[in-house]
Amino acid sequence: MVKLLIFIIIIGALVGFLWHDEMRSWIVDWSFKAEEQAPNLINQGKDKAADLLNQASEKWVDDLVTNLTTDGKVKIDAWLKEKNFNQYGDKLQTMYTGGTPLFNEATGQTIDRYVYLLQKFPELIQDLNLDQYLK
Repeated sequence: MVKLLIFIIIIGALVGFLWHDEMRSWIVDWSFKAEEQAPNLINQGKDKAADLLNQASEKWVDDLVTNLTTDGKVKIDAWLKEKNFNQYGDKLQTMYTGGTPLFNEATGQTIDRYVYLLQKFPELIQDLNLDQYLK
């Protein structure tokens, strides 16, 4: 067994010695390919991670709004009034295609106004202490 191991080591060293230039060029070629492809792979990974995070946060906000009491919603509306925003969190005279920003014409889906507001202003959850207004 030891003789076989020594033989494999000697053959490996011999192959490495004889073909080291070819092996070096393969490694250099592979490293160049990796450097070329790395930014695209990183961007794809970032995009997938961002999509997963958005999906998770949308579900979390949906669940929060589902359990938000009327008092919590009144608190959000009072904040909008205090900031001189319309019911969608924009300047008072803002006009919308289709009459509302809650309807997505491309998908045909409508989003709850409070879900829309908390996605637009996620800091409200902490600033208004909305956790205390959950059912």
